[in-house]
Amino acid sequence: MKRRKKRRSSGKRGVRTALALLIACIAGIVAVWLIPDSDRRSAPPPPQTSSTEEKTENATGPERVGSPPAVVRKVERKKIAILIDDIGYDPGALRRLLAIEAPLAFSVLPHIPHSRSSAEAVHRAGKEVLLHLPMEPYGYPDRNPGRGALFASMTAREIRKTLEEDMKSVPHAEGVNNHMGSKFMEEREPLRVVFDVLGGRGLYFVDSVTTDASVARELAAEKNLRFAPRDLFIDDAEDRGWARVHLEKLFETRGEWNELLLIGHPYPETIAALEELIPQFKSRGIELVPLSALVESRQGRRSNGADGNKNRNRTP
Repeated sequence: MKRRKKRRSSGKRGVRTALALLIACIAGIVAVWLIPDSDRRSAPPPPQTSSTEEKTENATGPERVGSPPAVVRKVERKKIAILIDDIGYDPGALRRLLAIEAPLAFSVLPHIPHSRSSAEAVHRAGKEVLLHLPMEPYGYPDRNPGRGALFASMTAREIRKTLEEDMKSVPHAEGVNNHMGSKFMEEREPLRVVFDVLGGRGLYFVDSVTTDASVARELAAEKNLRFAPRDLFIDDAEDRGWARVHLEKLFETRGEWNELLLIGHPYPETIAALEELIPQFKSRGIELVPLSALVESRQGRRSNGADGNKNRNRTP
């Protein structure tokens, strides 16, 4: 009987030991499985700085002192000023031109039916008025510049008197450009008288370049007169479809020039071309500027030939 009790007691101890070991193993497994998960839940979330900081730097970079914008690039726009000659004959054409949303300038002929009213209309519209000053051409009298013309044979007094009367006929003029004048513009002394009057009134002069032998640039520098030469006539009286051709070509050749002074006339074909193509200038990287602004920009570059522009033509 004692032996049986001993065996039974020994068997119970073995069962208890095995059970304890089993419980210990299960507890160990549970602990191994739970502890990492607990660590993950209690640890702070990983920093979200890599992508966020990158975006923040890119977004705020341009505001830092000395740091250039990361996205905005400086695009150099080409500049064009447009002067419309021979204003004063057709009020309807002038109304269409004034309706174009652009800083066009208008040169008004003196002593013709609508000289004064045209100059007033241009001024009210906030556009620049010029006196389109008639001057003696080669071939006179077959080529007649009209009333108020200056001739190379005039005395200085006659030139001043005629010019004063012309300016009274065209109020609000900020500048002057020559109408015809292939002969007069080659004559130094008569042109010097004109520039003396313009300088005294604070007016600028645009050379229409009707002759390659013009002395206007040299005299303007001598008189310290604000001055600019015309670069391109965009139309032609005999073939009036040239305006569209010339303006479209400017888009194609924009890499060959920086700024241009264009002269056109109030022909229906020219007006239609301006109405259609001027709205495209901005998208083509071309800025249409006031004529006086372009004249001012050229004052420091009088000695550089034709202001570095290749697009030039002339009238006979």
